[in-house]
Amino acid sequence: MTAGKKIIRVFDWLLDAGAALSGALLVAVMLLTSIKVFFRYGLREGLLGVDQISGTLLVYIAFLGAAWVLRREEHVTIDLLVTRLKPATRRWLTCANSVVGALICLVVAWYGTVEAVTSWQRGILIPAEIEIPRVINLGVIPLGCFLLSLQFMRRARRAYDTAPEPAGSGG
Repeated sequence: MTAGKKIIRVFDWLLDAGAALSGALLVAVMLLTSIKVFFRYGLREGLLGVDQISGTLLVYIAFLGAAWVLRREEHVTIDLLVTRLKPATRRWLTCANSVVGALICLVVAWYGTVEAVTSWQRGILIPAEIEIPRVINLGVIPLGCFLLSLQFMRRARRAYDTAPEPAGSGG
């Protein structure tokens, strides 16, 4: 197996692991919410921090699962427009869209990294029910955006390399 194929396998494994972790975190959010409801209405007691923790977990779910969703092409698209385009136009639009998406994600990953490192170095806490370090909320953003940018680049390359469909085959 070539080094390139090994890197792709590792990358795909990372995306799959992120998706699996996102699924587990979604279950955790559901359980935390159910426990909070039970405590509030069953035991007449409140639980501090459940909403804050759930919010943090939702950020992790979104950023850990985004590249996996893009790899499977299960993200939201404007099918009404895209399906009416000629295959060659659709191909170039996908390629251009992917390059722009990759660049945006790289910018967010860079600035997210800078902000996460700054928050960590300064020891910034989130002033809420539970004071947790701000870097916990921010840390997953550059990671997720970096993985998403790599997947966007991979998608752009695939669209660029894809031969257009023969004339009259649709579009």
